[in-house]
Amino acid sequence: MSFTYPLGLLVLVGIPIVILIYILRSKYNEQTVTSTFIWKLSERFLKKRNPLSGLTGLISLLLQILIITVTAIAIAHPVFTLPGAAHDYCFVLDTTGSMNMKEGRTTRIELAKEEIEDVIRGAADGSTYTLSCVAGDTVKMFEGVTNKDKACELVESIEAEYTSADTAKTLKVAQKYFDANTSALVYLVTDKTYGEHENIEIIKVGKDGHDNYAVSGVTYSHTAGELNVTAEVISYAKDATLTVELYLDGASSPAAFADVSVKAGEKTAVELGCETPRFSSFRTAVKNSDGYGEDNGIITYNIKNDKTYSTLIVSETGFFFRAIIDAYLDSEVTVITPEEYPTHEGSYGLYIFDCYTPDSLPEGAVWLVNCTKSIENSGFGLRGLESAKDGVGEIVKSSSTASSVRKLLAGVDGTGIYISEYVKYSGMYLKFNTLFTYDSNPVIFAGTNGEGYRQVVFGFDLHDSDIALNPDFVILMRNLLDYSFPSVIDKSGFTVGEEAVVNVVAGAEAIKAHSPSGKEIYAESDGSTATFPLDEVGTYTVSMKISGADTSYSIYAAAHPAESVPTVREDSFSLSGERTYEKRDGEYDPTLILFICLALLFIADWGVFCYEKYQLR
Repeated sequence: MSFTYPLGLLVLVGIPIVILIYILRSKYNEQTVTSTFIWKLSERFLKKRNPLSGLTGLISLLLQILIITVTAIAIAHPVFTLPGAAHDYCFVLDTTGSMNMKEGRTTRIELAKEEIEDVIRGAADGSTYTLSCVAGDTVKMFEGVTNKDKACELVESIEAEYTSADTAKTLKVAQKYFDANTSALVYLVTDKTYGEHENIEIIKVGKDGHDNYAVSGVTYSHTAGELNVTAEVISYAKDATLTVELYLDGASSPAAFADVSVKAGEKTAVELGCETPRFSSFRTAVKNSDGYGEDNGIITYNIKNDKTYSTLIVSETGFFFRAIIDAYLDSEVTVITPEEYPTHEGSYGLYIFDCYTPDSLPEGAVWLVNCTKSIENSGFGLRGLESAKDGVGEIVKSSSTASSVRKLLAGVDGTGIYISEYVKYSGMYLKFNTLFTYDSNPVIFAGTNGEGYRQVVFGFDLHDSDIALNPDFVILMRNLLDYSFPSVIDKSGFTVGEEAVVNVVAGAEAIKAHSPSGKEIYAESDGSTATFPLDEVGTYTVSMKISGADTSYSIYAAAHPAESVPTVREDSFSLSGERTYEKRDGEYDPTLILFICLALLFIADWGVFCYEKYQLR
């Protein structure tokens, strides 16, 4: 036996004090009566009837000594050691997405936590408890905890994730515990069904044959104001007739729906369509209710709709550029004359200077068309205006195999484009990519200027060329707009467990994301791209500053398909090695019994006091 607080035994000092008080106290009680004779007579009779009345004081003393003794022991908190009565408990808890499935009014993860707490509460005192959660990442929640209440409190704080983990990963975690202690009682708490198992106790939660419906594989096309959506739906447990609905831009009522008959475990395609001139997002969802709502719908965001940067065109006309931008980008376009630019205020994502050269470069992507004077940090110099030989000449498409050049010239044939005059440039930065040349002089090139922004240069006036009439013009303009307005995200649909990739565009800073639960995530960047993990089902908002302007994008992380299966069966789950049966010493804490004894002693002492005081005989 040991004491947790041995100083509590100092309370025993009260025993000699009580004995001293007992010795010094008066043995007689004064009482006022109406007749001396009656009092003496009563006293004689009482002595005859109560021969033990003289012992009441001694009994009270003994009770008070026992009270002090028990109080001292209770404060010292004795603990008895019980050899070989306790175990080491190691729990491996499945916290994958399927543990969020509902079972009645609760979820599988809540049932799992109840099972673990029942094991802890029923274990012998002195046992140790260790628990690891297995999902996308393995997280050790606690290790070697001996206090039952603390262990149960930590268990209650656990929540299921939405990621997935295969059997091999779970087995590895459990095997690690068993290898470290072959006498440990290892428990796997999961909603999956295993056949044979050895050296491990499997606690299964959740019913088999649970209804669950899911949507996946959403694709769409949007042409001429018609939105056509194709998706796949599945019923995992049984044949069913599902109602699939299409919602536009967060609307509460569907824009379209379709009923489709599906066979259990087979994906079935469904098509939905509606008329809409433009949209920012749509949700494809199964109307039928089930126990796992996270996979019942998918939100698809229109990436092109996010590309709504403002553009400033400084030109006397600006017709060619405005027509292309309006058709492709659906951007906010402002057109001003060269005379208005010096006093014009405002910040834009793209500046197009058509036959006008500013004194300095603005903060943002810039197109310089027929630039006739040098600009600081533009990345090139000027030699002067030149006329084409014979009055007109064909420009030549670059033959470079660099990936950046191929991307800018994708789909461009590059033949039959003629110019009559051009500006001869020199001293170009190596970071510029030449797209077209005339007489070995670059006439269309693109790159990054000294301010760090993307820049496109046309070395001629479009009116001195037939490029606007060439079929390549629209394709080239589209490629250059994509270059000037690079897509921050290449797609809006992901699966939980993947990493979202964000393109770091020029002027971008403070890149971060907010998860569906509101958690703030700062992206890891290698300079050209930034990534962040997706571990929740729902919409992530990616925010950043581009050229000082706040911009945001939305992406959707769908439930992992492996976690949508309500019943998973595996052949076996066994730990290799030979089990030993060494137990650790248990503990017995008699504190509760001591306080019960203390209460009984107080009651007894009170009874003796009342007997003495009020003659209750």
